[in-house]
Amino acid sequence: MCCFYQDHKIKLTHFETSKGECVDELAVDCCLWGDLSKPLVVLMGGISASRWALDSTGCGEGWWRDLVKQEAVLNYGDYCYLTFDYFSFPERIENPPAITTEDQAKILKSIQGQLNLPQFHVVIGASYGGMVSLAFAALFPDSLKQLICIAAADRNSVKTQAIRYIQRQIIRLGSSNRNSDEAQKHLALARSLAVIGYRGDVEFEQRFQSSHQGEALASVASYLDYQGEKFTRRFSTSRYLQLSESIDQHQVDVSTIKVPTRLIAFSSDQLVPLSFVKDLQNKLQTNCQLSVIDSLYGHDGFLLEAEQLNQIFSDIFNSTNYEQNHDTIKPNHRRACGY
Repeated sequence: MCCFYQDHKIKLTHFETSKGECVDELAVDCCLWGDLSKPLVVLMGGISASRWALDSTGCGEGWWRDLVKQEAVLNYGDYCYLTFDYFSFPERIENPPAITTEDQAKILKSIQGQLNLPQFHVVIGASYGGMVSLAFAALFPDSLKQLICIAAADRNSVKTQAIRYIQRQIIRLGSSNRNSDEAQKHLALARSLAVIGYRGDVEFEQRFQSSHQGEALASVASYLDYQGEKFTRRFSTSRYLQLSESIDQHQVDVSTIKVPTRLIAFSSDQLVPLSFVKDLQNKLQTNCQLSVIDSLYGHDGFLLEAEQLNQIFSDIFNSTNYEQNHDTIKPNHRRACGY
């Protein structure tokens, strides 16, 4: 089943980035899904996510179709949804200005204003979208009623910044010789390196381990090559570089966030360690709960742990008691090879 949607293109003039750069005009595509008279929920995913979060007749399966569907808490009947494409400068622009999560939050606020949308019932952000959601709640505390931040924190670890630096160096190395095929290969390699960090250690061991010499390496290499090549079919090197740098520049002063907040973390997440999310919880000066999902899937739990996330969403959207300080979900013992 597909949800009715309206596709919009928002144009902003004289946009000033958080780094002080003035952009004459920028355009962003967004979608409104469902009945606009219903409470409005914002959905944001990782850097590779698009506005097509839900199933649609035009673009097929949505990237969050396992969580936002008719039979889930986030269904087509009770809520309306807003999604948008993160902004990055076109490929033709050399040395584009830096774009930050704060800039993406300002763009979301502009979408809200231009489309004359009401206060958001809840803003849900996962991974990069979680960073943007924190920036939005900090900058525009009166523009939303609740915040759900999944697999994200107010800052990034030095280790993950180092890994992304290597990814960008790989991409730039491939782009330096002006050979488009080589550039694509290097982009695929950088993405493959990123995928290693998206998943948990235990999943890799269970999914690819073998008693035969060399078989484990062959299996995981095939998987990584496939993920890298698939990514290059829908992502440009310029966009990847810009959004990667945007992650590394992410830092939010969360002291101005005043809405009820639910943080969701994954025990095996290597990109956003649980300690960083707990530290964020301690910094927040509002009603905040932390849910921890014990998952095999690491950072990608926000895509693969739909059942557990739906359970948490049920608690958030249906419960009248928002006073607990901590909530830990029971461990999920599914094997990684089972999906």
